[in-house]
Amino acid sequence: MKKLFFVAVLFCLLASASQVSAQLVIRNNGHAEIGHDPYDPVPEGLNPQYYNWLDTVTVLKVFGNRGEYAAGGHMSFGDNLLYGIYNVTVGELGYTDTDRLWLQGKHGIYVTSNNSAGDTIMYYDPSRSANVQVSHDMNVHGVFVQSDERFKEQIEPVEDVLSSLEGLQAVSYILKNDFAKCRDGLADMPEVTEKDRKDKEFFEQFYSKLAEGSERYGFLAQNVKDVFPQLVHTDNSGYMYVDYIGLIPILVQSINELRAELAAVKGEKQQEEPVPAMMAPQQTAQNELEAGLTSAKLYQNAPNPWNSETVIRYRLPESVAKADIYIYDMQGAQIKSIPAPGRGESQVSLTAHDLKAGMYLYALVADGALVDSKQMILTK
Repeated sequence: MKKLFFVAVLFCLLASASQVSAQLVIRNNGHAEIGHDPYDPVPEGLNPQYYNWLDTVTVLKVFGNRGEYAAGGHMSFGDNLLYGIYNVTVGELGYTDTDRLWLQGKHGIYVTSNNSAGDTIMYYDPSRSANVQVSHDMNVHGVFVQSDERFKEQIEPVEDVLSSLEGLQAVSYILKNDFAKCRDGLADMPEVTEKDRKDKEFFEQFYSKLAEGSERYGFLAQNVKDVFPQLVHTDNSGYMYVDYIGLIPILVQSINELRAELAAVKGEKQQEEPVPAMMAPQQTAQNELEAGLTSAKLYQNAPNPWNSETVIRYRLPESVAKADIYIYDMQGAQIKSIPAPGRGESQVSLTAHDLKAGMYLYALVADGALVDSKQMILTK
């Protein structure tokens, strides 16, 4: 009897709502309208076309205030802190006519799946970070960052970064994730129907594949912060993030500095070639003629730059009695010599265990005559 009474009251309310200017209108086609009733008389002085809102497609309409455009229509969820300020809303912002969809979350906006806050795809939460956090890989056609000069002020060139790069250490790693927990959590998933069983099998395989993880290359934020603190952001929880895009101009500047050093070295080389005991140019030319080294050649070391070991290839005629490769620093001081016993096409190896990172010159000398010299870069 109580249920019948409740249904009768609800029917009466809905019937009366369809006859007056009500907040909830149920049409005979099953469509529901919330807010301003489009059947209300058109206010004097307004265009009737703006009130022709009835159609046969929309199932649910949410109208805003009684303005000309019924602007500000939105749905709110939860309680409100102050009048007109809601915790969570979907629709137009306030009572403005923007014709845009606004998502309002007083403490942030989260996109999740599987009804679990732990399986968050992406979120913006000002209490945790000032940035949008994406928890999964993204595939995009391109990313463009604001870089127009008109966006910026206090612009200063960055200099002397080549030596600082030596402090960065590249690492390989596997990123931690929660996919293993998601897979294990499927144990409590009900299997009421055949579809439930197939869904469970699918997600078990899906999460198992994601939980495997793949090897990646990058930097540790703690290491980058010691060298370039401007490239590291720390959120409210203390976790650090690296601005890899910001590292690109640093690398470009280091290349420019390296080119400038190479140009300076070439200019010095044209005036004085480094040979053992600073051999005079006249004596070098005379020795080259006497040794007949027209077929001798020194090649560029490979790899270059290098960090652990490099190979120096050369070519010498069989008539050469003694040949060596000499290593010099950029001040012209000889720091190492390597015998070159091979004839014809041959090579020697150079290791970095007793050398510091930097730029070096190396020269091939055969029977006291300079064959050629080249530059190489050691990085550590």
